Amino acid sequence: MGETEAKNENLHGDELREKKRHQIAKSERDAVDRILDQSFSRLVTGDVPEPVPEGLVAFIFETACAGVTGNALRIRHNHLVRRLDEIAGEHGFEIPNRDLMIVVRMDTPPMTPRSFAHKSVYEVIEADFWNSLRSDGVKGSRRLTHDAGRLVYSMIWFGGLHSQKFLKTICGAITSGLQTAKRSRGDKQLYWLESTESSEGSRWFPDPVTLMLLHRFNREHGLKAFPANAPSLLAGFVSRISFRKSAVSADRNFVRSLMDAASTVASLDIMGCAGFVQSAASVSVSMGPSSWVRLITGLVPPRVRYNTPTSPSELTVNKPSCPLYGPKNGNAKDAIASILRALALDERKKSASVKSASYKALRGIAESSTVSPIVRVVASWCALSRLSVTASTIRRYLSEFAEPLIAEMIAEEDLNDLDEDDWEDLYAELLKASSSIQQQAYRSGVLRRFHHYLVTQHGLPDTYIEGVSSNGQVDAEILTPAEFGRTLSMLEDEPDRRLSETRKTALILGYRCGLRRGEIRRLLLRDLQGLYEPALAFPSLIVRGNKFGATKTANANRVLPLWALLTDSELDLVRCWYRRRVLEQPSIKRNQLVFSELHQPDSLMPARTLIDPIQDAMRSASGTPILRFHHLRHSCATFSALRLMESCPGEIFPVEWACSDDGAVIMPHWGEDWYAVLCGEDRYVPAFEKLQYLTVMMGHASPGQTIRTYTHLLDYAVGLMRWSVPMGTLSNVCQAELLGFTDDNLQQFRKRRGLSKNKDSAPAQLAAVLCRFKKGGEVALDKSFTSFEMSGSASKAVPENSQVPASALLVYRALDHISQLIKNGATLEKAIAGTATLFGLSEACLARCYRRGEWLMDQRARNFKEEHAGQRNAFSLSERPDVDSVAHRNGEGGVDNPVQRTCPAPPKLRACHSTVELMYHSLVQLAVIDSERFVALVENVVEAIQRSHTQIKFTSTEGKVLYLRFLELTGFLPLAWVDVRAPENDPGKQQMMEYWSKELSMPTSRIRIRWDDPAGPRNAMGVAQIEVDPPRKGFGERPRQHYMPALRFVAFVALIAFAGRVYVDDEMQK
Repeated sequence: MGETEAKNENLHGDELREKKRHQIAKSERDAVDRILDQSFSRLVTGDVPEPVPEGLVAFIFETACAGVTGNALRIRHNHLVRRLDEIAGEHGFEIPNRDLMIVVRMDTPPMTPRSFAHKSVYEVIEADFWNSLRSDGVKGSRRLTHDAGRLVYSMIWFGGLHSQKFLKTICGAITSGLQTAKRSRGDKQLYWLESTESSEGSRWFPDPVTLMLLHRFNREHGLKAFPANAPSLLAGFVSRISFRKSAVSADRNFVRSLMDAASTVASLDIMGCAGFVQSAASVSVSMGPSSWVRLITGLVPPRVRYNTPTSPSELTVNKPSCPLYGPKNGNAKDAIASILRALALDERKKSASVKSASYKALRGIAESSTVSPIVRVVASWCALSRLSVTASTIRRYLSEFAEPLIAEMIAEEDLNDLDEDDWEDLYAELLKASSSIQQQAYRSGVLRRFHHYLVTQHGLPDTYIEGVSSNGQVDAEILTPAEFGRTLSMLEDEPDRRLSETRKTALILGYRCGLRRGEIRRLLLRDLQGLYEPALAFPSLIVRGNKFGATKTANANRVLPLWALLTDSELDLVRCWYRRRVLEQPSIKRNQLVFSELHQPDSLMPARTLIDPIQDAMRSASGTPILRFHHLRHSCATFSALRLMESCPGEIFPVEWACSDDGAVIMPHWGEDWYAVLCGEDRYVPAFEKLQYLTVMMGHASPGQTIRTYTHLLDYAVGLMRWSVPMGTLSNVCQAELLGFTDDNLQQFRKRRGLSKNKDSAPAQLAAVLCRFKKGGEVALDKSFTSFEMSGSASKAVPENSQVPASALLVYRALDHISQLIKNGATLEKAIAGTATLFGLSEACLARCYRRGEWLMDQRARNFKEEHAGQRNAFSLSERPDVDSVAHRNGEGGVDNPVQRTCPAPPKLRACHSTVELMYHSLVQLAVIDSERFVALVENVVEAIQRSHTQIKFTSTEGKVLYLRFLELTGFLPLAWVDVRAPENDPGKQQMMEYWSKELSMPTSRIRIRWDDPAGPRNAMGVAQIEVDPPRKGFGERPRQHYMPALRFVAFVALIAFAGRVYVDDEMQK
């Protein structure tokens, strides 16, 4: 392209508008710099406490962006984000409030005449880059910085890193090595760099030129030697190879201009919208690491893990309860005013304590029985937050959501009545009222903080909040096609055929059509058209509001082609279910629900019946306990976007990814142009129009929302497209320089890789046949992943009644969490459901543990005929505690792991917890191999436990034999002795030893006879009991205090967690 700069000073049209835009942007950026230098000079110089207070960051944004709107606000916000990142990097501290630190972007990249002017200038530097490969490289000590600078240039110009923030992130990830999957499916060996430090997932796929330079750098220097400060490395390299010295400088303007030119070139070489993904930070979020590995390998993470999650920090301190039910009265403005007055009591303090005036005032509101439940939980959340953040920060949080939330819910008498869909709809309305993208991003983060408190403290159901997941990041998880097939198979195992068909139909609509869980539950028969009477060839699905609830937004009203989105077998299954629902009605009424309980056509099917079993099957099929039903919508958008961006079928979405475990393709209309199938237009369509169609299909307002929040493979698509960019062939000299080979080595390399000798080759051809990255240059991410096996497979069939949770401490902490939630106002049912999700256990398992544990903890140490005050519990040294007396450590007493209402305490010494888990694991293995023997051994021990006794005593010889086998299983048998009390008429020591050796199968060397306390005359051979010596390892310096509590704890948890029937179940039925 020729020179595009104006020939005189009289600018016109686009040139004039570009100049004015530049002037406006410069003035706004200068204003931000001036505010930082004048009002926040201590922050600029790094003279601030660590960590940087959240309130300070919020105040900086409020000050810098005060009084501006629209584009000026966007410019100021983005420049402030950039400046704060630079200051943090310069002084080595972390900036909090990541919700504010999101760069606000537009939906389309601005390509201006200035961009094309940069293109012409910087294409000359590209020519210098290729020419430098034909000359001798830099020698000596400067070689490292030269090679690093060349690598940075290639990452920008060829690799698509057109964002300075993204470049810094990826350069920081180089030292950790390239990541790959050794067992990836498909014909390509994929390499990528990944950073987990940013708030959004960052994954970058090198282009062919950069991959070869990375391979050479690793071989000659090692990737760990990659130096920091990419701008100076880049400037030094370009100044050495280029004749245009005036264009090169070490400041960010040169880097920004180079990226601007590279972005313009990329928009011409590959799909423009896709190129923009790597042109701006925060535009697209990469798929989660686990989901990505599962997709490209078909493997799943190992399901058995013995590292137990710790309880949320909020629950480690007992606070006064805050019930979720109460009167439905009050005024939202008065409620907010009272909370703000409480916050103002000690406003000058950076953080409060439990003794401060503001904390006590907020707790007083939370405990008031005359206040609406929503006001109480907001006040309780503010009190907890006040312990760590300033009053001004909490006020800012409250200004985003509190008043409309309280106004909407002040008439709710019991917050337990709200399900996941209710909370999702409520938060969606609050986000919809945001005045800008910036406010929406910030508000979503604040709402996530608030709802995380409701989930962890009160056991309310977790929900989806647009734009963030449970940790404040974009929810970038998916269900792969193979896992979708597994989930369908698992749902097929439901004995109730009607329920099985219901759940499979809901799964199909969620995965193929991207429907939200609320949209699925509210579907009416009239919304599915052409399935039955009349049965049409092209049935469709209409998503719209009805008497059961409105759609999330006006854009959520849409029509979806079922015939195109579903496979033939899936469409037949949906037809079958629809026909069944129609025939269940005494008269044909199309205004009744598609999903309902039998004979209840006008009542929504409970989420616990319809949605939760699907989620459980998804988690089992993927080995991922965090998957939720909403991730089906992410999967639909991600895979549809990938197929829409293909210029020919299979170009980006390989057939191996589209197959089930048995190798059959299960993606609809495979091998056809996806856009042509959906729209019926077999013609060229710009990429933006395709993404616009995906936006309509997902029910979003703009493509930006779809790209950022729902499509998580655009980084992979862009990386693959760069391998298809036309590039000239390289001479032998250039090939040798890129690979770091001599001429002889190059010819040997080409011969081994099946390439012709002394022949020019394209970069992609060479990069595709590179060998492994040695010296620790690559990391196999799928090393710990395994092949999926159905739990009921013939090879490793595990009976349902022998399944036991993998960790004893996990069960203890889950029961502790349930007790805390009940104390804070949750119902038992919701407490169990919330804890099951948080700890990755099934609700049935937790309900079983809670019910059995409660019964066992009610048992007395001695069965008196009459009740006695202070009567001792069989499993603790005192009475069984109630919910309010569980003594957690709170700085003024208590213990870390107290006795629970439903479970005894584990040993106090944390160092012996690993030994406890090993003991428990041995019982888990026995439960799988021989469940009947497991029950016999564990029941025998639990029934004999008396916490007041040092040892466990048995009245029958059979019980003693079983106890010895239990000790053998848990590794205590070498420490066991048979302690025999000799009778008054002593038959002789040797005779007694031989008798008990035969009865208990113990060697005579482990039998001790004592005469200090003679047995009665009825026992001719004396009375024997099993004594266990303190172990020398695994229980610290004082093992006598910990080893028997560990044994009792392990036996108790194993019994209550066992899925089969035990004696406790029979006793509870009496």
